[in-house]
Amino acid sequence: MTELAALMPKLLENRSTVWYPFATHKGLESRVDDWLQPVRARVRFGALCPDQQRDVCGLLDEMRLIKDAHELAVMRRASVISARAHIRAMQRSAAMLRAGQEVREYHLDAELLHEFRQHGSQYPAYGSIVAGGANACVLHYRADKGPINDGDLVLIDAGCELDGYASDITRTFPANGRFTGPQRVLYDLVLASQDAAIAATHAGARFVDPHEATVAVLAQGLLDVGLLDPNKVGNAQDVIANRSYFEFYMHRTGHWLGMDVHDCGSYVEPSQLGQISERKDPLSGENLQYRPSRVLRPGMVLTIEPGIYVRPSPGVPERFHNIGIRIEDDAIVTETGCELITRDVPVKADEIEALMRA
Repeated sequence: MTELAALMPKLLENRSTVWYPFATHKGLESRVDDWLQPVRARVRFGALCPDQQRDVCGLLDEMRLIKDAHELAVMRRASVISARAHIRAMQRSAAMLRAGQEVREYHLDAELLHEFRQHGSQYPAYGSIVAGGANACVLHYRADKGPINDGDLVLIDAGCELDGYASDITRTFPANGRFTGPQRVLYDLVLASQDAAIAATHAGARFVDPHEATVAVLAQGLLDVGLLDPNKVGNAQDVIANRSYFEFYMHRTGHWLGMDVHDCGSYVEPSQLGQISERKDPLSGENLQYRPSRVLRPGMVLTIEPGIYVRPSPGVPERFHNIGIRIEDDAIVTETGCELITRDVPVKADEIEALMRA
């Protein structure tokens, strides 16, 4: 690093183009200017100064978007470690409550961290979310000191990083190992929406297809369970068109995964950049421009993570208040479908209850 300022002008001299990542590292543009100034000063001696600057992100993003066999093997191992950590946290929660012990979010966070390191992970891939009760309705809540009470749901969004590659799992489970009736109703709805998204994830599909499959299931389900009133919002197609579901489901169903938990890579199909459509957002009233969503190809890795988050508000049935549920798995796109690499931790409600009784 101490030699960089002296070396870079020599490396940039007589080059036509400077490639570097735009708008990613504050101050980098100024450093590039500093390196080019000595090159510019040498033009009177016959040196050529680059006359183009290009964003390297596009090239690197495409390289990271399609994983090779080695990368996928590392990600599978990371997913197995993370699944073990989730199982450990689930069982610890139920065991402590059965023993009459106080349980707090940081207790379960500690179990996650222990399991990550126990099996060779270098770091958490991101700050773990351990959210008990109403805290699960806060999307990016970080594990803190909140109590986990008998009868609460616990939402854990956590994954380890292994050899530079991230995993990303979310499970929602009853703290004591038994779902209540209202909890089970919403949990099964979220799981059904994830099943629809998984079925829509395969080579040749669009990145947006799993999200649209999720929304279709949730829109009808929110009407069926009484969280949305058909007399006010209409039928499921109206719910989708007007985004009435947004009160309870306000995020996308997935993102790229790889060397970062929200990995780089365009969500727009590169071959169709010029195809622009415009639609009015029914919630904000803004006119938004859209381009065709990315076509999924074998070797891409994405998350599939639908959810429902119910805050107390007028017209919302009290039995569902403060229930937050998200189910997230990591999927490798294949020719015929997708490979879920995070299912070593159960996802069906009955299997979660059986696991927590163990």
